[in-house]
Amino acid sequence: MRTPDVGRLSASELGDARRELAVSRALSRRDSPIHLPINAQLLAIDAELVSRGVRMCGCGMAADDDGLMDGHLFEFPAHEERDLGRFFAGR
Repeated sequence: MRTPDVGRLSASELGDARRELAVSRALSRRDSPIHLPINAQLLAIDAELVSRGVRMCGCGMAADDDGLMDGHLFEFPAHEERDLGRFFAGR
């Protein structure tokens, strides 16, 4: 399988792609072979976002501006910031 190249995408394109992949994964059967490539692409997107210093909400909203993310989380108290700490291991 080819390594997903997500480095050329903008942050908003990465967020859109992540949302679309998450929906595709949610709509597929649990035993479907499509889960492996979808999970690989989601992992590549998450790693790219972390390398860019982007914060992500559980709803899929991504921002590299702390004020924007804090405002989003304030406006939508049910939303939670995603913990992307697993990508910082080894740094």
